[in-house]
Amino acid sequence: MMNWKELKYAFRVYTPKSILFNMASIITSDFVIVSFQKCGKTWVRVMLSKILQEKYNIKNIKLNLQEMTWFTKAPNILISHGGSTKDNNKIKFEKIFRNKKKILLCRDPRDIVVSLFHGSRTRDKVYDGDNISTFIRDPACGFPKIIAFMNKWAEEYQKRPQDFIRVRYEDLKIDTKSELQKMTQFMGINASEELLHKTVEFGSFQNMRKMEMKEEINDYRMKSGDKNDPNSFRTRKGKVGGYKDELSQEDQDYINNQVKENLDRFYGYH
Repeated sequence: MMNWKELKYAFRVYTPKSILFNMASIITSDFVIVSFQKCGKTWVRVMLSKILQEKYNIKNIKLNLQEMTWFTKAPNILISHGGSTKDNNKIKFEKIFRNKKKILLCRDPRDIVVSLFHGSRTRDKVYDGDNISTFIRDPACGFPKIIAFMNKWAEEYQKRPQDFIRVRYEDLKIDTKSELQKMTQFMGINASEELLHKTVEFGSFQNMRKMEMKEEINDYRMKSGDKNDPNSFRTRKGKVGGYKDELSQEDQDYINNQVKENLDRFYGYH
């Protein structure tokens, strides 16, 4: 778990309720899905919650999967940002999760940073700037932070490959069923072909947008920041390579160079 220094830091930046809940989640979890923000975690939550509900006869879908699976026969699944929501986080999540089986969920950092810019302004309201060029270069919240996080987890994966599988957002978009099956098999969930097909439809962009518009799932993750602002939706675009439509050539050159020079080749985004 955490050493004394990390624990003191945790009580400074997290609420006591959050600390206690997350400590319980870490202790009881069988599997951990780790990713930076804006990598498709809500999409994965929606699909896995559907499979867990159907497979283990759980009454209600909850996007908090560890809470949904407590006191059931289903594997307990923790989904974590790995500390990426805090600036210069002092807690070593890779150490905390070291004895867990992990799914490393990743996405092209060029798409992450654009989605993060919009989400930080319209949903989470943690960034009040309006210049995306400034945002992507900001070491506290932009591209340098994303690259550092991804490299840290690439290093951890390559040290302990037996404890991981990697799932890329782009591969989920290309063949959702196969990637979903890879995750369920890794977690020991025997999902039938029929259930996988049903789940892929349930987690489709169109159905998730409909559920978000109608607030059919009672969870803050499936509520838009402003129904009149498409950029505030969790289901914003769901597009691979969308950064090319939103960034100037100068900004594209900057992030392309950062990927080429600094991102671990483990991810395959070069």
